[in-house]
Amino acid sequence: MKIDEIKKKYKDEWVLIKVLKVDEFGTPVKGEVIAHSKSRGEIYEKQRRMKGDLAIIYTGEIPKVGYALAEIY
Repeated sequence: MKIDEIKKKYKDEWVLIKVLKVDEFGTPVKGEVIAHSKSRGEIYEKQRRMKGDLAIIYTGEIPKVGYALAEIY
């Protein structure tokens, strides 16, 4: 699945993908979704237990400078 399609399908989520194709700069452009969640910690935990060419992307809007985020487990 193309990264743009992943971003639309899993809006405002953390997504762990197996990278299938990169561009000339090494940026993933195509991947297979392994896991997705609103919880960043959950995705990082799954990634720690896996091997291979993986990437984690966040599909939401990046907060502006001066804003803080908190994640409660």
